[in-house]
Amino acid sequence: MAMVETSMQFLTRDKLYEKEKPYHLKYAPAEGIPISNFQLEKHEPIKINSLRGREQDFSFDKNGFTVLKIEEDIPYEDFSNPAGIRRYLDIVAAGLQKLLGADKVQVFQYVVRPDLKSPSVEDTTLTILRFANVIQPSQSQKKVKAQRDGVRLIQLQDTTPEEAWSTFQEVNGDSATLSPDLRYQIVNVWKPLRGPLRDWPLALCDAASVRADHLMAADGVFETRVTENLQVHYDAAQRWYYLEDQKASELLVFRQADSHPSRRIGTFINPVQVF
Repeated sequence: MAMVETSMQFLTRDKLYEKEKPYHLKYAPAEGIPISNFQLEKHEPIKINSLRGREQDFSFDKNGFTVLKIEEDIPYEDFSNPAGIRRYLDIVAAGLQKLLGADKVQVFQYVVRPDLKSPSVEDTTLTILRFANVIQPSQSQKKVKAQRDGVRLIQLQDTTPEEAWSTFQEVNGDSATLSPDLRYQIVNVWKPLRGPLRDWPLALCDAASVRADHLMAADGVFETRVTENLQVHYDAAQRWYYLEDQKASELLVFRQADSHPSRRIGTFINPVQVF
């Protein structure tokens, strides 16, 4: 099992945020308006341990992520056409329903990011409500065997409870009613289109190592709407993992949001920024 080291940028604990909420504009602003007020600080080395061989030690409920294996083979080329993508999404929905014991699974968003070296799959990226940043690996990455050189890390932040409810309403329309018995989750599923994956693995932060004061709500501001996510402050206690040599049949499932009070803090990918 290979442990890798990289650098990551985290939101600073700046006094600015005592009076101004962190934000990032998703459009070109008028002259003189900053596109963002993010104050970031770089930390290294960040150790990212391998899940390989230890998958059973981590659970969706406790750690905020798990590995879901699918039996059906989805050809790489199928991700370039709507019918192939629809078949894959149906497989994912069925797998999630069984894994989580859910009454219903609704797929409301997907992104296909093709291998830039393989033009046979078109980029079918949709509008993403949550945004991410790309982080370059540190020089210490060279300690790992040669084929892992150049690995890059991307981080995805959790959704705030308010944004999760807004998304739930958007997806369900007039049928979205809040009741004491209702529990809903926003779950992210991530996989390589083919494997084994060695150049863009996904890093996950163990939810059990994240405290509420590690997180700060931030706005993603579009021209016609505003979304909200959670940015991450660095803490040495945070534990990071990746699935070494991830196969196309292995899905990383991680929690973005949960309406249950004890599950408000979830996991991140690449915290869900890719390395």
